Amino acid sequence: MTRSLDHKDLKLLALLRNNARASIKELAAGVELSRTALIERIKRLERDGDIEGYTLKKVQRKTPLTFFLLVKTHQPSCEVIAPRLEEIYEITACHSLGGDIDMIIELSTDSLQRANEIREEISGYPEVAQITTSTLLKTHFEK
Repeated sequence: MTRSLDHKDLKLLALLRNNARASIKELAAGVELSRTALIERIKRLERDGDIEGYTLKKVQRKTPLTFFLLVKTHQPSCEVIAPRLEEIYEITACHSLGGDIDMIIELSTDSLQRANEIREEISGYPEVAQITTSTLLKTHFEK
């Protein structure tokens, strides 16, 4: 039985995604764990297949849900918003766009509730004027 990932697991995976060469000391501080507890957590994530070697695997859930958040901002503020979004583990991509939509955010989660929590958090940012949510129905190909 695969154990579900807790908040500290998700934070650790986000830190590793951002900097896979971070030291144990830096990671432990970022996750607010002792070095020993962090090392044990990393070993468990390796054992469970969430971390494979020195490469972070995208976690494959039984029923992944992928959403695209189309964001309009009050003014060009993608550079202000993007660093906050990078800290949210479920956000897998963030792109600035030209045209009517300023930013497109891709998030993947196994819970509608969690997707809604993330959407509500982002809509609360003062720079955000409007969010439209689209659900991925089918991927025809990826390269």
